[in-house]
Amino acid sequence: MRSHAVRGTPGAGAVVLLHGLTASPPAWSAIAGALVARGRTVVVPRLLLHGRADRMTPALRAIEAQTLIDDVTAIVQATAELGEPLTIAGHSLGATLALDVAAHGPGGVRIVAVAPFLGLAGVPREFHPLLLRLLALAPDVFLWWNPVLRERLEPAHGYPRYPLAALRAGLSIAERVRADARRRPAVRAIDIVINAAETSVNNRTAQHLADAWRRAGASIAVHRLRGLSWSHDIIEPQRPEAQRAFATLVDILESDHAPADREHHIGGP
Repeated sequence: MRSHAVRGTPGAGAVVLLHGLTASPPAWSAIAGALVARGRTVVVPRLLLHGRADRMTPALRAIEAQTLIDDVTAIVQATAELGEPLTIAGHSLGATLALDVAAHGPGGVRIVAVAPFLGLAGVPREFHPLLLRLLALAPDVFLWWNPVLRERLEPAHGYPRYPLAALRAGLSIAERVRADARRRPAVRAIDIVINAAETSVNNRTAQHLADAWRRAGASIAVHRLRGLSWSHDIIEPQRPEAQRAFATLVDILESDHAPADREHHIGGP
């Protein structure tokens, strides 16, 4: 699956959409389409080592935190050169990478981080350094997202498994973001979107990050989505919970940033 970009109406703004671990650009297709319809310039890059035709590829064993950071930095810089008001949005690992941009700029950018991977649910953030050391020593085995469906897991544009190296890279980026939150961010605004019923990533760590950045002078808001199930993937068009969250996520992306936490109640199907 390739990166893609659509040039919108001049002056309408640009949005970079970063997908999550083992996903690929089509994960953002519904939201990207809605933004394009509103005249936005939309860039949906394929993260390094992702989106290959062979869904069982071992490519992610070569994943490294700094390489991902450098790649996203280059994408952001290239998009910023368009001269449009710029939003960097991401989901899961993509959200963590978007939050890394928050600390380092460029200035004037808005960040929207959807279900950011800042730690595992149930694992206190204080244990992250120990977990990283253990992951560095562990065999780089692959884990299935769904041990029952295994390689039959949909969607077809995502990998059904991930190596421990990817978990280590994601946690390393998360720790860098947490360290950076002690200082005022370079960007103008940060919105963090979390599913209140999340069971995969650590919502407490996301809230702690928001609180730390707010104390450092950031213009930041936490959007807590209520009414969804435990699903972590709330952007993939094939997921029922993503279909339910679609209008709310588009509204958050399209609305002006306000530095106040909000609760969004998602209705039924």
